[in-house]
Amino acid sequence: MPQSKIPQTLVTPTMILQARKRLSGIVLRTSLEKSPALSSMSGASVAIKWESLQLTGVFKIRGASNRIASLSPEVAARGVITASTGNHGLAVAYAAQQKGVPAKVVVPKGASPLKVSKCKSYGAELVYHGANYDEASDHSHQLAAKTGATLIHAYADPEVIAGQGTIGYEVLEDLPEADVLLVPIGGGGLISGIALWIKTINPGIRVIGIQTTATRAFYENYHASRLFHVPIESTIADGLAGNTEQINLDMARRFVDDVVLIEEDGLLEAIRWTLENERRILEPAGVVGVAAILQRKIEFHSKERIVVVASGSNIDPSLLSKIC
Repeated sequence: MPQSKIPQTLVTPTMILQARKRLSGIVLRTSLEKSPALSSMSGASVAIKWESLQLTGVFKIRGASNRIASLSPEVAARGVITASTGNHGLAVAYAAQQKGVPAKVVVPKGASPLKVSKCKSYGAELVYHGANYDEASDHSHQLAAKTGATLIHAYADPEVIAGQGTIGYEVLEDLPEADVLLVPIGGGGLISGIALWIKTINPGIRVIGIQTTATRAFYENYHASRLFHVPIESTIADGLAGNTEQINLDMARRFVDDVVLIEEDGLLEAIRWTLENERRILEPAGVVGVAAILQRKIEFHSKERIVVVASGSNIDPSLLSKIC
């Protein structure tokens, strides 16, 4: 793994409160709704935080918008650059367009055509580089150093983490008696921010991260308590495909109770189940919390109140067609 170039700035609860103020009127306050079907299946009381209904169809608009809003006018004028398998790039492109900031997005050559097309529609310049996220990310660092644009890392930027942490703020506003949160993990920005806020307000709430057997990099790093590179297998959950950074691992080791794996080949069934029972569409990376319950990967007590973060809905049309 290349040496991290991300400043290891401490993320604080105050930064999440500041992000909440910046994001007011910019991003949606998504709904938290009880799922009778998941509750019946698990024996607990399960609610879903529908970040899939967020602007751009994914939670990442929170972190991207917060990071761009934190830039001074002089810095913003030099533009922003990021690397992404799709969703983070989409969020940066949208947030930059809203602020009139030039944006460049580096994507691996196999990136989702749907997400790439949406990035272009928001006016971002697309750069294709590498076979995976890690290679695209290395190239984005080089371009940022060359052009003077501000690098917005997908998950290891403190302001991005703080923006994602506003989800935890909303969850506890709506369900302060929550007992367990199930959160998807790719690089770890989402769970870093959520877990920081949750544990600050109520350390007794369990925060559990979910990855698939094909995207198990964070799982391996977390359980080994050290940062090392883990090859990513072929996966339909492109939003979870990649390794992590020290800041995310450190926060997870401090604030996250466990990271568990679900079966990759159960993702399509989970998407189908959600469509049939919740009447909503989730992408593979966004459905892992539902899949964890369907696959009975986590044990719940009958009186526990569970929150599943449904993180995104940007599914490729050909994959959705296959599911249907």
